Amino acid sequence: MSRLIMGPAGAVILTICLVLPALSSELTPWPPRDPGQPEASIAITKAWVTALRETRDFASLQRAAGAGGKLLAVETDPETPRAIYGWRGHDGRGQMKVFLYRTGDFGITATPADGAGEISMNNSGAFVCPSCSPPVDACGRRPSWVSHSVHWDGSDCHCTITGPQTLRPGPC
Repeated sequence: MSRLIMGPAGAVILTICLVLPALSSELTPWPPRDPGQPEASIAITKAWVTALRETRDFASLQRAAGAGGKLLAVETDPETPRAIYGWRGHDGRGQMKVFLYRTGDFGITATPADGAGEISMNNSGAFVCPSCSPPVDACGRRPSWVSHSVHWDGSDCHCTITGPQTLRPGPC
């Protein structure tokens, strides 16, 4: 019977090899494929977008839309690569753009067909709907794409609700 003898360096390497795959929660393959389904099976309305508020994963969002979306672009910023998907509502009623990150997190900007103005949200619980009654302006939890070096409060979250953006003094 053989015995495994290793020093501290070997133990560190073994730990890294065993732990890193378990910690990886990134989407594979990357970049994601294009489903080529830009028309949702529903109209994109304020009520429908509001119902997405509890959606936490991209596949659930696609099921809710009744279509996979259209891959519009893949941004390869090494710090925060993202894929941008687009949908238009059934019969051209409303539109939605989704920013999907390697981690599986996403942000949404939607322009509902019923003239509600733009609604922004993400899968971390942020939801901004100025035309809702009453208006909603919720930051939610800190999304994975927001660095912990950024102070996370009501003024910062609006600059980063759908993804990384440069924070600067005043409105972003």
